Amino acid sequence: MRLCFDLVEGGYITAAQALSVLDQHLASRTPIGQLAVENEYMTMSQVFDVLAQQTISNRPFGELAIELGYLNRLDLGRLLLIQVEGSKPLPDLILQEGLMTQIELDNAVHERKLQRSRKPAHAGVLPITGSENQTSSGT
Repeated sequence: MRLCFDLVEGGYITAAQALSVLDQHLASRTPIGQLAVENEYMTMSQVFDVLAQQTISNRPFGELAIELGYLNRLDLGRLLLIQVEGSKPLPDLILQEGLMTQIELDNAVHERKLQRSRKPAHAGVLPITGSENQTSSGT
């Protein structure tokens, strides 16, 4: 997502184009329930239980699966990683949509990295030294 924000902020693509690419990226993700069954973390029956609860509570699938005891946090983390790794990469979608060429994209990414590296990490925040942090006990 950071890539899209950087490209919009840098004027390389419009906000509407970024939203379109992000929508495609999210749509390319395999649902967690499907991944849980494919990777043998849950049964279909358990997935249907979670989906039924989801219609009532409108809470995230993973949160409900943990609450119902079908997954633990580590399992959910593994499934989320599989989900992200299986989705279409943002650069590929940007190129596929013809929004930029590979060279334009590479140059834009490089330029944004340079711009970020020139900004101080904590502008306006002064470091605390040991002597400034101590109070005098004798006064």
